[in-house]
Amino acid sequence: MKERLKDCKNMFDHEVLEVLLFGVCPRVNTNPLAHNLLDRFCSLAELFRADIDELKEVEGVGENIAVYLKAVGECAERAGKIEGGAILNTPADCKQFVKLRFFGRTEEFLELYFIEKGGRLKRIYKYTDFDKYKVGVNGKDILKNISLAKPYAIIAAHNHLNGSLTPSENDNVFTGLIQFLCTMNDVKFIDHYIYDGQSDFFSYRDSDFLDKAKEKFSMNNIVKWIMNLNLT
Repeated sequence: MKERLKDCKNMFDHEVLEVLLFGVCPRVNTNPLAHNLLDRFCSLAELFRADIDELKEVEGVGENIAVYLKAVGECAERAGKIEGGAILNTPADCKQFVKLRFFGRTEEFLELYFIEKGGRLKRIYKYTDFDKYKVGVNGKDILKNISLAKPYAIIAAHNHLNGSLTPSENDNVFTGLIQFLCTMNDVKFIDHYIYDGQSDFFSYRDSDFLDKAKEKFSMNNIVKWIMNLNLT
């Protein structure tokens, strides 16, 4: 890998990151860690913008690695070298990205894409129970990630391996939960896509469900609900 760095234009991002991690992880295969980091932060740019506490949320990252990466990021920032990542501005962009992420998977996955204003992808959070027909998500975990990453907007996506694009009741409940969390944190909820594993999508934005959820969980309605609570 060090020899390949001499012609680094032909190296992938994760390979460059592997070499960088040798500095803090000597005599260790850093390939899995490099993939874990880029799978969460989407790009080297976002990786080097991340705070120490958020870096430590990634499997395999302890205090020393987090501090090391933060220092590298600070150096890059001061040198003016940090640039952007993937852009998800349109439904076509989103569907193509989801297809690239989910095509060929044999378990059900859910992914949350945290977006900056302007559509640049900021974070990816991936959830799976390694089950073919279900995936569980902890609302507290999502809330913590929103607090850490502070996105402008969120897109959700998951796959149905039975080929059906009909949302389940659990899918609807989850979509309502995300809308509620987004409303409470002043974050836009752009869409929730269901992907059939081949080429077709269901979009909550294109159905009337998302509009109803936005109305139900609008800040005015939440305030009214809180004001009308009867606590004994």
